[in-house]
Amino acid sequence: MSAILTAALDYAGHDWAVFPARPDRKCSYKSAKYSNGARWGATSDPAEVRRDFTRWPKARIGIPTGVNRIVVIETDTPEGHGIDGASSLAQLEAKHGPLPDTLMACSPSGSLHRYFRRPSPRIKIKTTASVIGDGIDVRGDGGMVIAPPSINLDGRRYCWINKLPIADMPAWLIELTREKPPTISQRAVAGIRTPIEALSKYGAAALRNEIDNIHQAEPGHRNAVLNKAGFSLGQLVAIGLLDEAEVVRLLFEAAAIWNNPNKDADVIRYAMQAGMRHPREVPR
Repeated sequence: MSAILTAALDYAGHDWAVFPARPDRKCSYKSAKYSNGARWGATSDPAEVRRDFTRWPKARIGIPTGVNRIVVIETDTPEGHGIDGASSLAQLEAKHGPLPDTLMACSPSGSLHRYFRRPSPRIKIKTTASVIGDGIDVRGDGGMVIAPPSINLDGRRYCWINKLPIADMPAWLIELTREKPPTISQRAVAGIRTPIEALSKYGAAALRNEIDNIHQAEPGHRNAVLNKAGFSLGQLVAIGLLDEAEVVRLLFEAAAIWNNPNKDADVIRYAMQAGMRHPREVPR
């Protein structure tokens, strides 16, 4: 039995749902449509886990956050991502207090993954990229993480740094990452501007349009098209019309036809961050 299958069964034995993630990008070989609605086809059933990782022996182990009662804080590196997430995190700790020691892993790019216990189900932890600090990604509700001992196509492996128990999120980290309910005035303004049905249609139409543009992009213009799509959709994420994690996933899948996953991931990340800093004014 392979080390990947053994680890996947071990996670499932600890009641974590897992899924077979492709080795070249962060998406699953499975889908919710054919998995009883389970996102990414994640499961903790040992028989299904065994079938999945036997069918796709090169799969990496994907672990959904949020639903598995965990939140993962990722800090990027200058070498792997051109941004110093560790420095940003140090600034937060200097202001709010140190993070508790907890289970940690390291990705092939050098990013550090800190695992925390998800707080009360009444609190939604947002999945974000460089929102609470440059180079700090939060994998909360609706997010996922690749777990050790997964191996990328280039042979580099995810690994555990320690075997510490998973710690609770400190109050300040919960406050920075939780989804805050809109104020009364925000709800009132939103109600005046546009009915929610129209807003949903507007966001969905914009998403479809940008994905179509990616599929039709000509060589030499692909980077510009992907950058425009990320910026435009990031503007809609900022005002709540689209889900950030879902937009990132769909853009990445659309760009996969170009077979340049590392570059595409960086373009999407920074374009969306820029768009989220400039929220769009939605037509009435």
